[in-house]
Amino acid sequence: MHKIELEIPEIPHGHGLSFKKGVADGLLDNRNHEATPHETHAASYQRGLEVGAELKVKIAKLVKA
Repeated sequence: MHKIELEIPEIPHGHGLSFKKGVADGLLDNRNHEATPHETHAASYQRGLEVGAELKVKIAKLVKA
């Protein structure tokens, strides 16, 4: 079994959903929820996108191995 380690940035109180939507979109390589978060939550969504994209790359490396 492999372990994947990620650094997750600090998420401001109340921004968890925006962050999680970003992670999901980053994993799936789409931006379905980009317009969903309130404009003050856009940074949390973007951080989630980055984490999701990083996770996708790390998973792909394990699958291809």
